Amino acid sequence: MLQSRQLEIFRAVMLTGGMRTASDMVGITQPAISRLIRDLEADVGFSLFERLGNRLRPTEEAMMLYKEVSRHFEGIDRIDKVVQNIRMSRLGSVRVACYTALAINFMSDVIETFAADRPDVSIYLHDDASQVVLELVALHHFDIGVAFAKGDYPGVFLEPLPTLCAVCIVPETHRLNRKDVISPTDLEGETLISLGMNSLLRMQLDAVLAEHNVTCQRRIETTFAMSACDLVSRGLGVALVDPFTADAYPSRGLSRKSFAPAVPYNFGIALPSGKAPPRLVEDFRASIWQAIDRLPFERL
Repeated sequence: MLQSRQLEIFRAVMLTGGMRTASDMVGITQPAISRLIRDLEADVGFSLFERLGNRLRPTEEAMMLYKEVSRHFEGIDRIDKVVQNIRMSRLGSVRVACYTALAINFMSDVIETFAADRPDVSIYLHDDASQVVLELVALHHFDIGVAFAKGDYPGVFLEPLPTLCAVCIVPETHRLNRKDVISPTDLEGETLISLGMNSLLRMQLDAVLAEHNVTCQRRIETTFAMSACDLVSRGLGVALVDPFTADAYPSRGLSRKSFAPAVPYNFGIALPSGKAPPRLVEDFRASIWQAIDRLPFERL
């Protein structure tokens, strides 16, 4: 039976044209090269080289064998490259589920950084409500997620990210635009563009307003923070939205104001619980943290 070491030495001799140079290439002595070639000739049953003094000339049979041996080692080289790419997280795929507000701009920054030196890695980004993101990750439909959430969720390890502050959006022509920081009492009697009843941000703002006995007009409600910004830009009211949406929405006559007391925006990285994430997912997680560190948003 042919041995891999024999084929490796045969290939080295064919590539270099002599046993001395092959010896330098593979790092073994010339007598060892000669012995391995003789053993290979005995195993295949035919001569591989004609000895012309100190020179070797491959036989026709050697040329035919070399074609197959080359294919064999090209396959090994490809496998070795795949191994290196896997080790360096440059091969494979990442499925990412993300809360819609973060998918607009922030996640594009993450993907741009992550994909820069990984041309052979495929990335699938799905945006949805935070609750759906957590469900998709828990069911292992996605490798990693980013959601507006805190606490525990079945089947998910939720790694908290820095707590940011929600932002008040007002038209530039509005009386509140003169203020640097807007307080709950400033909203007394104002038309407030509300987020949906299931929005955690809405619940937190309602609690703050109730604590300060503030009553707002609530004629318009939307489940999408970007729509809230658009409605404010048309002069239909003011709104409190997450900082990602506020940053992504074109100015269009809008001003972004701090709100005090701060309404926290809690979000985190979601990973399927019960197993260690693959190296590629860990690297994507690291890219998320790098993007977070670059954010100019106010933090609690």
